[in-house]
This record gives sequence, structure tokens and C-alpha cells, in this order.
Amino acid sequence: MSKLSNHPWKAFDFLALAIALLGWGGNFLAIRYAVLEIPSWTALSMRLCLVAILLAVFLRNPIPHFKYYLWITLALVPGHFGLLFLASQLTTNVSAISLFIQLNPAFALLFAWILLREKPGRRRVIGLMMAFSAMLILYYEPNLLGAGLALMVATLSAMFMGLYSVLLRSMPSSIRPIDIIGWTAIFGTPLVASIAYFLEGSPFTTLANVTSQGYLAVLYSTIVSSIISHGCWAWLCRRHPVAQVVPYSLLVPIVTISLAALLLDEQITKQMLFAIAILCTGLLIIARSKNK
Repeated sequence: MSKLSNHPWKAFDFLALAIALLGWGGNFLAIRYAVLEIPSWTALSMRLCLVAILLAVFLRNPIPHFKYYLWITLALVPGHFGLLFLASQLTTNVSAISLFIQLNPAFALLFAWILLREKPGRRRVIGLMMAFSAMLILYYEPNLLGAGLALMVATLSAMFMGLYSVLLRSMPSSIRPIDIIGWTAIFGTPLVASIAYFLEGSPFTTLANVTSQGYLAVLYSTIVSSIISHGCWAWLCRRHPVAQVVPYSLLVPIVTISLAALLLDEQITKQMLFAIAILCTGLLIIARSKNK
């Protein structure tokens, strides 16, 4: 395998970064708009089905790595995505959900410690404690006191995303990111559709009164978030050291909060800003620290 070359950051790199951050930041709003009209599991099954259709012709044979795809699908699809859509349906505060989802690196660190015996260093433990402390501050934020269930569901979603990140470590390097996205969508669609039918009834009845806004929200989540933003991010990670790229992901909740304030009239309180500062500092310590 040839060594990836590092390139200086140019205007096109920052454009790709902006597209990725805006795409992911806006995805939380898109999911919220979707679940206002479409029940969460049905909306997710629609998104997965679209991703599967769009990517199917580009995927490699999954059979040699079937067990890896199976475990990844269970963690990512009903675990992370399913609970993310459900939390978005249960809450009226998109900003809080986007912040709680950012706990996934902290959970990944915990799972790597438990499952892979990768003991974190002192600095990362400090970052871990700061991240969870920020969530505790947010949990008792006065504007969020009625959203306890949604925040707990969002925390579980972040936990499964952390587990997914650790499971990726065990996958053969020959498996491409597009194969992971595509095959988890293909394997996850019937699973999520079954959950949707059992909990929410027939999709034909559910979708009868959905407006164009609901469908556009699902399309945004599918094309902009799942494909375009992930593509830009993967392109950046191939051009630059991961340590230079990953910290920018901390800007995603900032983008979401700004868009939510602009489009959904959500309030940004001093307590929320204080929690954001602690969370971002803790996650930055986790991302940039060596195992010390």
C-alpha cells in the first residue's frame, strides 16, 4: 500500500470541509423536519433504502466479510441511526440532540478500553470526564428539563456510534468506506422496515399525507449527509493527516446550533454555551492527545 501524501490546505480543501460541516450540521434539522411528518423508524427505512439504491452498483461482494457487516449494521443502523431519529422525534430542541451525539468519541474511548484493552492515558481520561460533565450540565439546563427521555435516547445513540467506531478497528483494511455505507444500508433496510411496520404500522398509511417538505428532508439526509458530506470528509482524510482533519468535526454541533437558532428559533443560553465549551475542550483533548 502506497503511503498517502500530505498536501497543503488550499481553497478547495476548505470548500470540501465547509460542505461536510454544513451537510452534517444541517442533517440534524433535516431529520427533525422529516420526523415531524414521518414516524422515526419509517423515515429511517426510507433513507436507508435510498442509500442502498444509489450505492448498490458500486459495492464489492460482501460475502467474504459478511460477519463484519452484520455486527457493524446492528450497531450503526438500529443502534445509532434508529435512536438518533427517535430522539429527534421525541424532542423539540435539535441543538441539544446534536451536542449529546458528540459524546460518541468518548464512548469509543470507553469501548476501546473495555473491548480492546486499550487503556487511555491520563490526558484522555481528563477529556473523557470533561465530555460527560458537559452533558450533565446540559441535562439540567432549564430549557431542556422536559426533554430528559430524548436526551437519554440521544446518549444511547452516541454510545452505539462509539461502539461502531471500535468495531471498525477490527474490519479488514480492504473494506472500503463506500462498502460500509452501502452494505449497512442494504442489510439494515429490511431490519428497520420490520421495526417500523411493527411499531408504526403500514408505511402506505403513514406516507399518505406526507408533504414535499417531509420527502425533501429525507432526500437531504440521504444525499447531502450520507453521501456528499461523507465523500468530502473521506477525501480530506486522504489528503491530510487525520489529526489535522478530525478536530474540525467539533464544529458540527456549532453549525447545528446556529442553524437551529436561525431556522427553528431555538434559544442559545449561557449554560448551553458553557457546556459546549467544556465538551469541545474535552473532545479536543481526546482527539489530539497521545496515549499519555
